[in-house]
Amino acid sequence: MLRAAKFRIYPTAAQEAFLWAQWGAVRKCWNMALFLKKHYYRTRGVSLDLIHEIKPLIARAKKSRKYARLREYDSMALQETVRNLNKGYRAFFEGRAGFPHYKSRRGPQSSYHCTNVSVGPNYVRVPKMEPIKARIHREVVGKVKSITLEADAAGDYYAAVLWEDGLAEKEPLKEIYEDQVTGIDVGITDLLTESNGRKESNPRHLKRARKALRRRCRQFSRTKKGSRRREKARRRLARAHKRVANARSDNLHKVSSRLVNESQAL
Repeated sequence: MLRAAKFRIYPTAAQEAFLWAQWGAVRKCWNMALFLKKHYYRTRGVSLDLIHEIKPLIARAKKSRKYARLREYDSMALQETVRNLNKGYRAFFEGRAGFPHYKSRRGPQSSYHCTNVSVGPNYVRVPKMEPIKARIHREVVGKVKSITLEADAAGDYYAAVLWEDGLAEKEPLKEIYEDQVTGIDVGITDLLTESNGRKESNPRHLKRARKALRRRCRQFSRTKKGSRRREKARRRLARAHKRVANARSDNLHKVSSRLVNESQAL
């Protein structure tokens, strides 16, 4: 059965620089593949196949002088970004998502490694890099299939690990006792109300943090675009928002865990 977990990682200065360079190479492959796809369709009416016609161009680009720097980065990550673009096109034509757009350095950064990855007791290992220090809060037993490295707006780094534990999938429920089922009504004044009358109060994390968020927003708006102080203020503002998001997530996990433990309809 496939399992997944996200771990906090702590790259060194050199690893951090390589990660951003790797993300830049992945972003470059995505943008160039999207440009070729749109350009040929707009000018010649030809829809290039991303997998069979555009993806092989990555290997040819590495041999050129202009894109020789792509040799320094994980080839699987570069190829995976074209496959992800192909999935994006498929989702668009099936009506499940919007049209793929160009990626920016200021957007979410992620790099996909599908081979030669591993997880240790306090590290994760990906191609082209030394082991990265990580806080492995959950045991990873089985074959690691992929690791996705990403950074958030607050400057923290994470590794999303997907592994196969070798266990059989659980069978779906066959018997459900109605007297052990709990109905839930989600509200605003109260976070939720259970069918037995019990209410869970709304902690209102955003309301409590509004004063600090306003102060951080004012500090950010007063800085000059492109300055180092603006980047520091942006980080502080992002961390303030992240604290609110983490508090909400923590409360929801605690409430949902209690509901599951107390209302087992088996």
